[in-house]
Amino acid sequence: MTLYTKRSFRLATSPLLFSLIAMLSACGGGSNGSIGSTAPPTDTTVIGWFVGATGVETTVKAGSTVQWKSIDNMAHTVTSGSMPSAFAELNVPASGMSSPMAFNTPGTFPYFCSIHGAKVQNGTLTVTP
Repeated sequence: MTLYTKRSFRLATSPLLFSLIAMLSACGGGSNGSIGSTAPPTDTTVIGWFVGATGVETTVKAGSTVQWKSIDNMAHTVTSGSMPSAFAELNVPASGMSSPMAFNTPGTFPYFCSIHGAKVQNGTLTVTP
C-alpha cells in the first residue's frame, strides 16, 4: 500500500512539476525590449563593452547607428568624455544593449563608463564624413 501511495503522489505531481519547469524555463535569459534590445538592425555597429575595456577605438561613417553591448554580465553606461558633452549618457544593461544612437556629425568622440570609471573602461568613436 505504501508503494501505491507514493506512486500515486508522483503521478499526480508530475504534470504540476512539468508545468512549473516549463514556466521557469520560459522566464530565463531573453530580453523583452524593456531592458535593451537583443538584436541590432543589420546596419548597426555594435561595440562590446566590459570592465577592463580600455582604448576601444571604433570608426564609422556619418549617419551610422551605434549600440554598446555588455559582454561581462554587468550594467554599464556610455558617457561622453567631451566638454561640453557630445551626446546624452546611455545605459547598457547587464548582458543587454544600449539604445541605438545615430552619429551624423563627423568628429572624434571619447567616452567612458561612469559606473566603473574612465581609467577602467574607455573608448573613442571616430565618425568620418
